[in-house]
Amino acid sequence: MANQERDQEGKSPVKAGYLFTGLMVAFFAATCATRIPVVTTPRYPDFVFPVVPSAYMDSAVAGENQNAWTFLQVGDLVEAEQRFAGLLGDNPDFYPAATGLGWVDIAQGEYDSAVVHFNQVVENHPTYVPALVGRGDAFLAVDSVEGALSSFEAALVEDPTLVRIVQIIAELRFTRMTKQLATARRAVEGGRLTDAELAYAEVIASSPDSAFLYLELAEVNRRQGEVEAALQQVQQAIALDTNDVNARVLEGDLYDVLGNLVAAEQAYMRADDVEPSDTTTARLRDVRDRLRLATLPEEYRAITNRGAVTRGDLAALLGVRLTDLLEEAAAGEQTVIITDTRNHWSNRWILEVTQAGIMQVDAGYRFEPDRNVRRGELADVIARVLGLVAQIDPVSARSWQAGRQRFTDMDTGHLSFGNAVQAVSAGVLSVLENETFQPSRVLSGEDAVEAVDRLGVIVREVG
Repeated sequence: MANQERDQEGKSPVKAGYLFTGLMVAFFAATCATRIPVVTTPRYPDFVFPVVPSAYMDSAVAGENQNAWTFLQVGDLVEAEQRFAGLLGDNPDFYPAATGLGWVDIAQGEYDSAVVHFNQVVENHPTYVPALVGRGDAFLAVDSVEGALSSFEAALVEDPTLVRIVQIIAELRFTRMTKQLATARRAVEGGRLTDAELAYAEVIASSPDSAFLYLELAEVNRRQGEVEAALQQVQQAIALDTNDVNARVLEGDLYDVLGNLVAAEQAYMRADDVEPSDTTTARLRDVRDRLRLATLPEEYRAITNRGAVTRGDLAALLGVRLTDLLEEAAAGEQTVIITDTRNHWSNRWILEVTQAGIMQVDAGYRFEPDRNVRRGELADVIARVLGLVAQIDPVSARSWQAGRQRFTDMDTGHLSFGNAVQAVSAGVLSVLENETFQPSRVLSGEDAVEAVDRLGVIVREVG
């Protein structure tokens, strides 16, 4: 009686089992009516077969899953869809069938439907590679780069042997980086530096090993006045590529802004070691000049702002800025006797310029370091420096030696006329108002520094 009650209630495990078996037999009998084809060349070789879990490995369901896949690979999408749908209808938890339906959707071009099927699987089985790859392909078909990347990356974690996926991920990351980089650069061009900074941070997050990205972000930080932040970005770029000359030069520029001239010099030196150029040479020279200037007497650093330059000032300018030329000219020459400069702050440079023959003492061996310099005397000094340059490079000297300059306040009989012509022809001095030279005009500190700097350029060009 108890058994009958259970049968009536439909709860008899024995009869329930028979019922299930009978349904399965009927199902497979129906499906087996269609002959299973043989796959010679897969229609969709990139599709990932929905492997069955171990619990189904030796079951009839596993065989029917394989048959449905076979129909898909020969291109019979209707039969494949019916078989996968039948499997899923009889066993809603059989996720390989849901995955198979997703692949059928992709084959039919129904990508949104494919995403739905794959999502259903991934929600409950987040490490199931066939569904992850399928979802990635579906997202890729609808141009959802982020969705595709996320799904493909998850699949690759589970199966690093997916060669096709490795290549797709690389291409997608590059595409994403390219779009993000374009956005960042447009923000820079539009002056939206905060937006640019955020955009570059996103690009770097997706491509952290690209040194040039850190350099571009550093430029943004520098324009924002965030020099320390810019320096950090540059140093990250250098860590990725120690031979990046642009990074080294920018590092030097940033250290310069921060006032760390020693570090700036080191950065420029490293850049020059990798790839010597006019840029690195000029920066090295400038920073070294300023490093040396920092060690020079206060009197020297004050020359530029003086209204009148003395002979001692001019000697110091020449000695500091034309060191190599003066040392070469003085080599082997006898030391000049000078009686009035022993305790003068620029004595060391006075000795150098007099021994090189650039400036002279009078008959009483007096240098007169505190006497103001006038333009006529400066022209004489410049002509002597140009004479030393001519010994090194006679061809270049012809341009100023052949000068035909005329002045309204000096004739050819003036003692400094010829030297003034050379100084102007060489571009070291300028003609003043009304085509005058004004040889008696007292030289200012600014004019003296400018003239010696121009001399320095000529000397370096022939050096």
